[in-house]
Amino acid sequence: MMLLAALLSLPALALAQGARSYAVLPFKISGEKYQYLSKGAQQMLISRLAWPGYFEAAPLANVERAGTRFPAGPTDAVSIMGLVGSEFLMAGKIDFQDTQASVTLNVWDRKGQTWTKSAQVPVEGLIPVLERLSTEVRTEVFKRPGEDAKALERKDMRKDQQSKASTPRNAAFVVGDTGEAPVGPSGGPVMNPQFRYEGGAETPGRWQSQSLRFPSVGMVVADFQGDKKNRVVIASAHKLHAYEFFQNTLKPLGEVDLGPRIKILRLSTIDINRDGRDELIVSAINDPDGNAEPRSYVFNVMNGKFEQFCEPQKMYLNVVRTPPTFQPVVVGQRKGYHSPFEEAGVSEMNYADGNFQPGRRLRLPSIANTFNFSYLPEGNTYKVVVLNEYSYMKVYTPDLEGQYSQEDGYNSSAVYLVIDERLPGMDTGVRDSGVEEFYYLPMRMLPVSFDAGGKYELLVNKDISVASQIFKKFRHFSQGEVHSLFWDGVGMSMAWKTRRIKGTVVDLGLGDLKNDGSKQLIVCLNTFSGAVGLSNEKTVVVTYDLDAKK
Repeated sequence: MMLLAALLSLPALALAQGARSYAVLPFKISGEKYQYLSKGAQQMLISRLAWPGYFEAAPLANVERAGTRFPAGPTDAVSIMGLVGSEFLMAGKIDFQDTQASVTLNVWDRKGQTWTKSAQVPVEGLIPVLERLSTEVRTEVFKRPGEDAKALERKDMRKDQQSKASTPRNAAFVVGDTGEAPVGPSGGPVMNPQFRYEGGAETPGRWQSQSLRFPSVGMVVADFQGDKKNRVVIASAHKLHAYEFFQNTLKPLGEVDLGPRIKILRLSTIDINRDGRDELIVSAINDPDGNAEPRSYVFNVMNGKFEQFCEPQKMYLNVVRTPPTFQPVVVGQRKGYHSPFEEAGVSEMNYADGNFQPGRRLRLPSIANTFNFSYLPEGNTYKVVVLNEYSYMKVYTPDLEGQYSQEDGYNSSAVYLVIDERLPGMDTGVRDSGVEEFYYLPMRMLPVSFDAGGKYELLVNKDISVASQIFKKFRHFSQGEVHSLFWDGVGMSMAWKTRRIKGTVVDLGLGDLKNDGSKQLIVCLNTFSGAVGLSNEKTVVVTYDLDAKK
């Protein structure tokens, strides 16, 4: 017991041999209404400050030793650091006054040195300002290489954005329902704001890859190797293909075949073990022509090689940004007895001992499943956006009160699950494909913020096809448009949209595909050659430069 007590009293000694440790106390919040943000803001800073191998968070069990203590000054802070075993201590306060939030973040080290960061923003800008403060701590306190230039760039960007609308400037975008172009196709002014400039492959701000000789079902862009360089993974029916941007093309890095009995449904990424490298999550089904069962694979992707992170999981997995911090988390759901998804609903998934286990159950509408919902931050609250079986958009409050219903299809895809309506024991082993019922999984929705005030928009795809309106199972679209929708207090309105995109859009992304320091809107699509030419489909990736680097 004495040895155990000695070990527990010196947690910083073990960390000192490798990474330096920091502790973040729960935030002090004014007002009962926002108390839930106390630990939410704490968790957000913990994840944002992490620098694997250099600065790592002290265990939460140690931080809990401080109880409700809040440092009164450097001496008190050093005392708390000795209690929790950290070399740095962060303590913050958030004061709410009407629609404004005042944020103060204090940082102390063992020598008694103090740093203070503060900001006052509208309530809806709380998340972006916490991001900014954590970046400033990494720069000034942790001295993380490269952060100085990034911080200066973001500061200049914020000044520039104060005089700009939130609509990204790009010749391939039109604003609202009027069709007004923010810039012309050559990058200069438009001759008439009501002209619809279609542009082309050479339009400034737009890049198009070479044709890849397979049709795709999904795409992700992420830092898989922890080298601050993004790569692209594209999924075909049962294969994964890795690429990187090189000399204005997508350079193949490698591929893996999951087997002909596997049908890929959705790709997503998240840094599960917080080592600075994003893991690839592949949600799929096994044996698509029979009694299909969910299978989710998790891979490390290094130099084009796919290495299994854990054994395949017998459930659907996805990554969603959840409230109150809206940080990415793994969510999951098992198969139902006679429906594609179990009625128990969607849960946050906890990874331990090589497996994912259900954790907190998400409060969602009954029509929601692992793949068809998104949270849209709205001020100090949020909306739950769900796409139903017809790809119609439904909007709910956090209390699941329906607020808006749109009978206009978005994010339709050709990826489907067979609805099994057979009674137990009545399986004859033969499926009648002529009378099968399908559930089509919608594409992912992307909640994003383009302006300094933190106003969030939802990026979705609007499919344009006459044939799909007539034939229920025809899911190959000749054209599409990416729409940016926002909540206007009554419903979802369009802020801007891209010009018509020729082909079937299969996935959307927002990231730095070109590794030039700027984020792009990334669209993965299949070429369209008519109903009789589906076997000739190819994959093309298109990017649109944005003037907002969020």
